[in-house]
Amino acid sequence: MSKTTEQENEAIAHRFHMEIFQEGKLVIADEILTPDFILRNPILPSELTHGPEGVKKFASLVVDSSSEYQITHHDTISKGDKVLIRWTFTGMLKKEMLGIRPSSEPVTITGFDLFRITTDGKIAELWQQFNVGSWP
Repeated sequence: MSKTTEQENEAIAHRFHMEIFQEGKLVIADEILTPDFILRNPILPSELTHGPEGVKKFASLVVDSSSEYQITHHDTISKGDKVLIRWTFTGMLKKEMLGIRPSSEPVTITGFDLFRITTDGKIAELWQQFNVGSWP
């Protein structure tokens, strides 16, 4: 197996946010995540953090709860098998999402995701921290 480059790793990490969460293409989770993928975020329930199926549930929650939303990548840093992305989610919530109430006012969530990518180009782990910067 060939080793992925840092640029290839960045592209895979960007696909996680943009294709799965922004575009709602849940099937991409099966393509870019290892079967034993783990999302390490202490506030998320375990059913949203294990394997491609957990990520699909998490992405479905975001897509179903939100409208007119945008995920923006501000910084991407790569070193070896790790990719760090600083991001912002801005949008309207039409249903409760992770304890945030729906409102006619936009919500802004900012975060950092640190991905570990295997040599065959799959995401094996993700450490995530985010906070809700503004909401009604």
